[in-house]
Amino acid sequence: MDTENLDNAPVLVAELDRLHADAGGAGIDGEIAVWKAATRLGVWFFINRGTDDAVVPYAVQPPGMAPVVCVYSCRERAAAAAAALGQGEDVVFGLLTPKALEYALALGERGAGGIVLDHPRIGLWTPMANVSRFGAWLVPQSAIRRVSADEA
Repeated sequence: MDTENLDNAPVLVAELDRLHADAGGAGIDGEIAVWKAATRLGVWFFINRGTDDAVVPYAVQPPGMAPVVCVYSCRERAAAAAAALGQGEDVVFGLLTPKALEYALALGERGAGGIVLDHPRIGLWTPMANVSRFGAWLVPQSAIRRVSADEA
């Protein structure tokens, strides 16, 4: 499926923000709620720091840790992060969430230590060992909608 014109329903992204705001005092249960909401998104977005032929997803490297791959809840947030890196929107790519989880896990096999959500806006990270459990939280891809050319 072509994901170039897909984005997540704004209500789901807003719910993610609300859960994140509430997660501060909720400890691990709050973080789990945010990640469960993230797996309910239809598409995860990434920023390509490589080339079209050799994709390298944008990652940050906290001190003393393996690289943490940045995933974004919507195209707009990924594009804003790309702009902050001095890149255009053309480096943003989306994967349906089940494929995005597979992709993240494959990156983990190549040395990525985890994923971080909406860096730097939300910035919640989780180790790759936890990502392997996210598949149990997937829901049908009914939240995906086509974005018109005017919205893109």
